[in-house]
Amino acid sequence: MTLDHQDRIILESLQQDASLPVAEIAARANLSPPSCWRRIRQLREAGYIRRQVALLDADKVNLGVTVICSVTLRDKSVAGQSAFEHFADERDEVQECLLLSGGRDYQLKVIVPTIKAYEHFLTSVLLDLPIVESAESNFVLREAKQTTALPLGLGQTS
Repeated sequence: MTLDHQDRIILESLQQDASLPVAEIAARANLSPPSCWRRIRQLREAGYIRRQVALLDADKVNLGVTVICSVTLRDKSVAGQSAFEHFADERDEVQECLLLSGGRDYQLKVIVPTIKAYEHFLTSVLLDLPIVESAESNFVLREAKQTTALPLGLGQTS
């Protein structure tokens, strides 16, 4: 499936607000609502839309501490990476786990209610893993920008 201009409008609209009525998305894309709904269904089936979620305010749900944690593994093999990624996937406080090039192996985005909770995660959980050599923590003071919307205009090939 190749994205056309109308598909991009649909995807941009859904990224901004997935609860928009199909009629409003259709109007933005200059389509009829049934045609727009068919395109949304095709975009889902083709894997362009992985899932739709509600984005919560971390402070309002008492998760006000965000930490960027860079991790170096002892075991850099595929098995070591797989084990670490499985660990990260199982931990609720780990919001993102990125395999890196360069000096560190992984970067984690960790969200917890307090610094004490992060200390427990770091010292009693993460650094207790035999495959982890070290970790460096940077506490987020303020989110200057946060988005989940992909820049679809940058991915255009035409």
